[in-house]
Amino acid sequence: MEDKKMKVLMTTDTVGGVWVYSLELCRALQQYGVQVHLVAMGGWPSPAQQVEAEKISNVTFYKSDYKLEWMENPWEDVEQSRKWINCIYTTVQPDVVHLNNYAHVEEDWTAPVVTVFHSCVQTWWQAVKGKAAPEEWDHYTRTVKESLQASDIVVGPTQAILNKAQQAHKFTSEIKVIHNGRSINTSEAKPKEEFILCMGRMWDEAKNFPLLSSIAEKLPWPVYVAGDSVNPNTGKECSLKNVKFVGKLSPGEVQDWMQRASIFVSPTRYEPFGLAILEAAGNGCALVLSNLETLKELWHDVALFFDPEDEAEAEKTVIRLIESPKFLQELSAKARERAKNFSPEKMGAAYHRLYHEIMEKEQKLLSI
Repeated sequence: MEDKKMKVLMTTDTVGGVWVYSLELCRALQQYGVQVHLVAMGGWPSPAQQVEAEKISNVTFYKSDYKLEWMENPWEDVEQSRKWINCIYTTVQPDVVHLNNYAHVEEDWTAPVVTVFHSCVQTWWQAVKGKAAPEEWDHYTRTVKESLQASDIVVGPTQAILNKAQQAHKFTSEIKVIHNGRSINTSEAKPKEEFILCMGRMWDEAKNFPLLSSIAEKLPWPVYVAGDSVNPNTGKECSLKNVKFVGKLSPGEVQDWMQRASIFVSPTRYEPFGLAILEAAGNGCALVLSNLETLKELWHDVALFFDPEDEAEAEKTVIRLIESPKFLQELSAKARERAKNFSPEKMGAAYHRLYHEIMEKEQKLLSI
């Protein structure tokens, strides 16, 4: 089972769900003896993030504050981080490169490259604005396409987001779906309470929190919102009316709120996977979600769906659930059961198989 010599160079970032995903995957790869050289960008890790990464025995952690390619005026940092990652590659000589961002594939790398399409500005813009991103994003879009095209395989957490990626970037690399996984501790079940929970970046237009604000005062249960309220690009703090804002929570606090919440609502216009939705489902929240292709792919028969542009439909869908306690309990149980399909163990096994497959392909090509 063990590959004591397998080394993976993996990029991550410290500012979003990619961090959670990366650490879950690193832990899941421990049982196979895979050594991960984890390279973080986007901002210096917090003390908690630093401790979290260094606790994982198969991880060698590299940190930086280099900007990611989607950030404001990033290109000098992107070039510096490219050189930095190439130095790590040269030193480590990994068997596989696993990129969770774009812009860093080098022509002279002999190790096969897996790029995971978590999201991008172009597919975000299409989903949120209904049109292509403006021309100031052309450099970014070219970079994403070149990175995807240069990869041996592009992985996505849903088929729907991979389809959107192909439409937006016209790359021809092989694609594969591997669902994200989340470790959920359900040993301390708590009684469900009569409130609605929503989580996400309040400043992100895609999260569509104004809809929640508009319907909250018409709902019989209070609505609690957790997440970051400060836009990192502007430093401005956002606020919402009619909801109870609980701020940015620690992982333990998130668990506590999700264990107690009866309903989890996501009014988002763009969601390639949704780790918070998965965590809520694993904690037995009944799910009320935007009717996005990605979310229907994952939760099609265990959640209620509504049009994220239709406040009346969203309100009616939530009230329907509140007014039917038996139905709410049924959806809660179904969501909890479905969440078991998206475990870190399954994710780790799938990536471990993929690493082997692309290494074998590479070796065959080199032997020709």
